[in-house]
Amino acid sequence: MSITTLFPIHPPKTVVHAAKKCKELQIPFPEVVAPAEDTEPQDFYVFRGYSKAPTVIHIPLFNAVNCKGEIEKWEKRYQTVQMSYSHEMITDLLGKAGLNITNNKEKLLKEIENVIKKKKTSMLGKI
Repeated sequence: MSITTLFPIHPPKTVVHAAKKCKELQIPFPEVVAPAEDTEPQDFYVFRGYSKAPTVIHIPLFNAVNCKGEIEKWEKRYQTVQMSYSHEMITDLLGKAGLNITNNKEKLLKEIENVIKKKKTSMLGKI
């Protein structure tokens, strides 16, 4: 699972970069199709694995759901080049991360179940 904290990079770019690097290194990785850069990132992306590739779940830390149109404000406040964060800032970040998990709990559980079913089916085919 990927929860992006790289700014101001459009969140799916981190997954696209990981996919390219894995391809270079011949490591199985699912195909990644990133949305247009002019759209606000959604709160949940699934890149389904094939054969030996894993399924990758990507949850942008700041997204259209938990920032409600204020993504730029959050990204400006939390720069990766910033050397330290106050207690309040850390609490805010943990709140956003927690909200992402809470908002997507059912989707996460469903995707985990799908992967387990796929593994079981794959294992049964080898018997």
